[in-house]
Amino acid sequence: MPPAPRLTVLYVEDHPVNALLMTAICERRPQLELVVATSGADAMRAAVGLRPVLLLLDLGLPDCHGSQLLGRLRALPGLETAPAIAVTADAAFDIAGTGFSELWSKPLHLDQVLARLDALTGVSATPRQRLAEARLSSPPRCAMQTSG
Repeated sequence: MPPAPRLTVLYVEDHPVNALLMTAICERRPQLELVVATSGADAMRAAVGLRPVLLLLDLGLPDCHGSQLLGRLRALPGLETAPAIAVTADAAFDIAGTGFSELWSKPLHLDQVLARLDALTGVSATPRQRLAEARLSSPPRCAMQTSG
């Protein structure tokens, strides 16, 4: 039986470290294929023909604001209804009336992002992934030795 097709997530982020972080997060969900664009123009080119199940948009892009980009993306076939998330360091940004369904504040929290990715895309972690994620989210243990 051939593997199920991967679901596409479009992430528009101009900061390379943030893009690497989201790439690493999405690698924990092999059912997802993350497509990264670094500007609004790149996003428009990348989005043509894509049918992403989720849009993740930084707000402070070099050539436009993420909410402006969302309006343009919504005009493309297949992007009219995909959930859109504002991924931003501006935690005070009000998403009301922007078309975004959620705001993910940077710095991102691994367990929260994975839980929302699962809920929004319908994918789920395998038992092995859940165990690994539980280990990552639990505080590190330190052994203390005293002399004397």
